[in-house]
Amino acid sequence: MNDTEGNQTCNLRLEVRGGTFVVWPDNGPRPDDAWFDPAALAAAGHTGASGTAGRGATVLFEANGRRLVLRHYRRGGLIRHLSDDLYVRTGLRNSRPWRELALLTRLYAGGMPVPAPVAARIAPTGPLSPWYRGDLVTGYLPGTRTLAEALTQGPLDVATWPEIGFTIARFHALAVDHADLNAHNVLLDDAGKVYLIDFDRARLRLRPRGRWSHGNLARLHRSLGKLRAGDPDFGFGEGEWQRLLAGYRSAG
Repeated sequence: MNDTEGNQTCNLRLEVRGGTFVVWPDNGPRPDDAWFDPAALAAAGHTGASGTAGRGATVLFEANGRRLVLRHYRRGGLIRHLSDDLYVRTGLRNSRPWRELALLTRLYAGGMPVPAPVAARIAPTGPLSPWYRGDLVTGYLPGTRTLAEALTQGPLDVATWPEIGFTIARFHALAVDHADLNAHNVLLDDAGKVYLIDFDRARLRLRPRGRWSHGNLARLHRSLGKLRAGDPDFGFGEGEWQRLLAGYRSAG
């Protein structure tokens, strides 16, 4: 099955399993149902650790010799008080798990620094229900920490800030609008490589950069500013931000 958006095509496989829909890249292994079930993973002794990423709860586990991350989609903002993890059904290809998996598949195939796409599940709450729940499985990025975590431990190497800006510019050059770019969705590894995660609300724009790209940067700047306001030892200041912007501009 081909999924096309923004003049790019990726191949996804789809299976219907007892009323739920499971999708994965056609060059990847067929996902097991247990990959989407934290209780089953725990019972099998595969779980490593759990936490949060973006608006989702995450569970680490191992399967087929790989370390993977399961993320259950959860709502943010005020609406979460009305519906914690239910989303309106508007078609499979419009569902958050499908769209995020499709975008990750394109980006990963193109060599972009994102987690490996593994599988997604869209689970309607009933045959005629207007609601569904969603899950996404990606590869684990070893040796990484979030930008927010890194800055609580002090200033970064001066070369890291331009690299962050350069990496963001690479995504913008591909017209990738990361609508939730913040200090928790930028990962750094021990070698200084920068990754972006949590493409739940991301989309492909018609052309590279624009008002939306400035909005991405402004959101990241606000995120860093809020963290600095709550921690006087947080390793961020306007000098660091200018280094990030210099790296962004250096990408052309």
